[in-house]
Amino acid sequence: MGLIVFTDLDGTLLDHDDYSWKAAAPALDALKAAGVPLVLCSSKTRAEMTRLHTELGLDGPLVVENGGGIFAPTGYYRAAGAKWYDAGGGWRGLALGMGIANVRGRLAVFGPRFGARGFGDMSAAEIAGLTGLGEDKAALAKLREFNEPVVLPRPDEQAHDFAMAGAAQGLLITRGGRFFHVLGGGDKGAAVKMISQWYADNDPALKTMALGDALNDATMLKAVDRAVLVARHDGTHAPVDMPGLIKEQYPGPKGWNKAVLEVLTEVGP
Repeated sequence: MGLIVFTDLDGTLLDHDDYSWKAAAPALDALKAAGVPLVLCSSKTRAEMTRLHTELGLDGPLVVENGGGIFAPTGYYRAAGAKWYDAGGGWRGLALGMGIANVRGRLAVFGPRFGARGFGDMSAAEIAGLTGLGEDKAALAKLREFNEPVVLPRPDEQAHDFAMAGAAQGLLITRGGRFFHVLGGGDKGAAVKMISQWYADNDPALKTMALGDALNDATMLKAVDRAVLVARHDGTHAPVDMPGLIKEQYPGPKGWNKAVLEVLTEVGP
């Protein structure tokens, strides 16, 4: 019986404040030693994620922009067929959602009345101020291909009506740790199910695991056998509710490390 692990990044594998994964190093090493695939599944852009993919020494697919698309290294055995395209830089892409120009065009219909501001409206310096990223990394976060992170002036008050207005334009709006995310089709859960099936084709007994920390991880968590919601940086948990959900008490990479080592102990060699 094999295992595959899917993970959110910000606030989950990566620390909320400094974006470091170092606290998860023991579990990352253990996954590699056991030959367990790790699939990054984030709201981040391809430009941001391929750097981390290389840094972590991964060789499989990744899910970008909340499931807007899947990218895989050129030569990856499933990255073939009419729907895949050459994305450049040694990567191939599979679009699951509409392109960013279409998303922004639809957002422009209703966003202004909420005072919504997306990454397309912001400079790299402003994004850096909101995220704590350096300006160089914030510039990578601006390279959107499928969905738009948005801030609202009164997020808690406006969340429901903003989501309803988005739905009227054929958009899905979900909430992450820092931003609302505006998507035109595709979601983390659909991408996770697709990739899980690729691996299950070779291992019908495959078990799947996912770790996240926010509402926008819910579809991913519902798509796997073992779902772990790590605590947020303030020690609370996002309002995600589903049968069998494991709520890890520690936040970010510390909680991630504990949860992954536990499942590896249970699964065995």
